[in-house]
Amino acid sequence: MFSLNEQKAIELGESGERAIREQNEYDALQYAEYLRELGHELLENDLENDLKRVIISLRNIGNKAVQKKMDNVASTALNELKSLSEITLDKNFSNAMWSFSKAAQEIGKGAVQVEMLEPAKLAIDTLKMIGMGAVEKKMEVVTLWTTMSLEEMAYLANKQQLEDLTKEAKEAREEIIEYSEVSGFVTKEQIEKYPQLISQTVSQFSELRNLQPAGYETKPNEEFTEEEFFEDEGKGEEQEPETEAAKKEK
Repeated sequence: MFSLNEQKAIELGESGERAIREQNEYDALQYAEYLRELGHELLENDLENDLKRVIISLRNIGNKAVQKKMDNVASTALNELKSLSEITLDKNFSNAMWSFSKAAQEIGKGAVQVEMLEPAKLAIDTLKMIGMGAVEKKMEVVTLWTTMSLEEMAYLANKQQLEDLTKEAKEAREEIIEYSEVSGFVTKEQIEKYPQLISQTVSQFSELRNLQPAGYETKPNEEFTEEEFFEDEGKGEEQEPETEAAKKEK
């Protein structure tokens, strides 16, 4: 059962996607802005769970804009996500930050695959900001996921022979890793092993197939379909993948 805030976020997202399908850039940009405003309201009231639905809607608008080659809308969706994630970091909402990282990852990977350079660069910048903030706030899974996302973007950019983009993604990832190690937080060894851990988990649980890292065995996580995403999201709260440290605590 969705809350009124979640229902509003869903309706705004669906309206934004419809505007994109109709090639109505102005309306699509307006709905992205409305979602950012709603996100600010939810953050002011510390409503982290409701905020995650705003993130999903912005991500869906961004993905749809990439599919329709609407650079301005895709870039705006990423900028709205980045703006909200900066405030969310200050509130230490780690679950929402994981959702922000996944949203930027999905839009960014799609942008790389269709060679939309501006949104792809914005996704890298957003992921770098999230990753650096996650290290500072000691958010282990967000740090691991974000470095993996940048690795995926570098992998896909290299496949597309986008040298500058490949370099940017690799450098952003390395900066997060270096900051993490200097801070005495997650080690480079843990970061290197994380995609393998996700890949192994996915091979055991077929319902997690959309989390499969690009560049690893079996089906890579090229994109979510809206039907799959909402079916999974509607079942309850997003759960962070277990880290090795979390498993040892059990």
